[in-house]
Amino acid sequence: MPQNQLNSIVVTTSGLCGGLGKALTAHLVLANITFHGTIDVAFYAAISALVGYGVKKGIDSMLIYFKRRKK
Repeated sequence: MPQNQLNSIVVTTSGLCGGLGKALTAHLVLANITFHGTIDVAFYAAISALVGYGVKKGIDSMLIYFKRRKK
């Protein structure tokens, strides 16, 4: 699988899990969704995606470092 596609999958999954987690912990139900709540969930999902992407890039960098070090 190409690296860009793998990164997209990791970031999308992280954002989705973060957003759904925020929605569930905030006890949002369909009748209770407000514009402010939607913005909060979207913001949290974006932050979760950024953190997931940062962790993925960090792990990739560490793996490259250790592979080069073994040679």
